Amino acid sequence: MAENFLKVMDFGNEAGDDVDSEELESYFVKQELFKDFENPRCKFQIALAKKGVGKSALLQWLADNFSKAEDALVIKCRGADITRSCFNLSNKIENPNEYIRDWMTRICAIINRKIAQKIGFAGTDDKITLVEDAELNGFKDKNLVGCLISRFTKLLDKIAPEKKDVKNHHEILKRLKYQKVYLLIDDLDATFQNTERERLEVSTFFSACRYLLQDIAGLYVRVTLRSDVWPIIRKYDESLDKVEQYTKEIVWEQNDFREFLFKRIHAQLIKGSFSNLCKTDGELEEEFHERIISTIFERKLHWGKKDSWTHNVIHTLSYKRPRWGIQLCKLAQKNCLRDRRSKICKVDIDAVWGEYGSKRIKDLVSEHKHQCANLVELLNAFRGEDRRLTRDELLSIIKNKIINHLDTFIEGKNQNGPIEIAHFLFRIGFIVARSEAEDEVGDGYGHYDFESQSDFLCDRTSNDFNVLWEIHPCYRQALDIKKMNKSQRAKKGIPAY
Repeated sequence: MAENFLKVMDFGNEAGDDVDSEELESYFVKQELFKDFENPRCKFQIALAKKGVGKSALLQWLADNFSKAEDALVIKCRGADITRSCFNLSNKIENPNEYIRDWMTRICAIINRKIAQKIGFAGTDDKITLVEDAELNGFKDKNLVGCLISRFTKLLDKIAPEKKDVKNHHEILKRLKYQKVYLLIDDLDATFQNTERERLEVSTFFSACRYLLQDIAGLYVRVTLRSDVWPIIRKYDESLDKVEQYTKEIVWEQNDFREFLFKRIHAQLIKGSFSNLCKTDGELEEEFHERIISTIFERKLHWGKKDSWTHNVIHTLSYKRPRWGIQLCKLAQKNCLRDRRSKICKVDIDAVWGEYGSKRIKDLVSEHKHQCANLVELLNAFRGEDRRLTRDELLSIIKNKIINHLDTFIEGKNQNGPIEIAHFLFRIGFIVARSEAEDEVGDGYGHYDFESQSDFLCDRTSNDFNVLWEIHPCYRQALDIKKMNKSQRAKKGIPAY
């Protein structure tokens, strides 16, 4: 069964929002924190996550579920769809209140456009989709769709002289009795750069949402944002302390990854009508999941100095990102089939680690090149270096191999200090902090990323609790990062593990 199944196994689309609702539902992992995003009592929810973690899939899943209600108008768009240029807005705005008012107008306008699509009305002037200040004030404590439909009715009354079309529009409007509007905005900060203007632009969006949600009945907002952007704008805008309660960071723990792999494989087993799909009497849920996963993977892989569950190894190498995990599985599957083995094992992962790492570097550059044009050269500066560095060693590499050779502009500013460049590499996730907090057996340690310790590598007078700096495993093979031998570790005072 394992050999035959491996040949027909399809790990599926890497982008959950590109598949139909039935397929997405078959392998969507419903994390505990997603309950608040579903909950109609939660009017505002913000999902924070890195690229490839599943922000877009979450919004697609929510859109599919919200659309099942007859009284719900669901609007799913991207941040790029609600820029000022999309509404031909050219008036100059400067202070926070003007930005907030501008956002409120655009949010109502995107809903207006959706209503226009529903009734088949094509306006030639973008101004008809915009909402004036006086109208916004009149919406308070009223249903938003009802107010906007009334607005369309008045507009249609003024439209000449095709009476039949106008009458049809009115008939459709009468049937649009939406009680709830779900506005789902993906990648609000797609091209965010850490500049004064963009910090103001993004931070005021959240204040605008709060004000609309306070004043208007039946509106619900769900937004996705990169997790490295939120700490920046949160520190920039004090008013966001009232918004922070609505943020949830999507983090994939090891158990989530086990369920993720199980669902992908189990969905394919069902399609292929393979046997032995059901949980047996007395079998625990996690045991059932491991059994299904083991139909195509060796149950455990040698990792470090011990054997680890396969899903844990993939969890680590994928940087806790499902999309990257699927890409790794596909590469390993191809290698396994080429070598005519029946199950994917550590040999297959080792064989594709370099190719996989090159993809990860390309993804990292694609995600952040708008912030730093020569990011590739920054990453290549670490080629052949140790995978684990002290603070002084990290800053020395940056000074000797980057600053002495490159003019490095990060978000429009020429950075000639090693600590600023190090902080940027930490922020984008190329390096992570590792605390060697020994336990009784001498192998305890913990990792910290930018989202959990955004103040690391910010202060020249701080040693950041003497943490070590580690290049993440997913990038190491592609950059020929050295694996320190025993004598090197002893010289650096790093305990064995």
